[in-house]
Amino acid sequence: MCLRILVVDDEPGASAALKQVLVAKGYVVEEENSAMRALSTAKAFQPHVVILDYLMPRAHGGDVAWQLASDPELKNAKLVICSGVDPSEFKRQLPPKRIPILEKPVDVDALLALLKPE
Repeated sequence: MCLRILVVDDEPGASAALKQVLVAKGYVVEEENSAMRALSTAKAFQPHVVILDYLMPRAHGGDVAWQLASDPELKNAKLVICSGVDPSEFKRQLPPKRIPILEKPVDVDALLALLKPE
């Protein structure tokens, strides 16, 4: 089974760069540059992993994380937050499940380690 990963980041350059790295490692990757469309894109793509930027216009990564965690079809997708913001600023706004938080710029080795089966 090939891992499907959805990258949600309002900066197209950031999501494209991350997609390029992940595709080179053999993952199937879809990008979404709008937090408002992230849930519908996830429903259509059915990702195993969703990598979320935290600070995005109109909705933040915490909002998207709650939507995904509440959706019966998507609640088992692994969530990873990538942010340039100190996690203490937003960690309490995330769903009560283990969600790794990586700082931007993303350490690719740390991200790849999170993608390995547990």
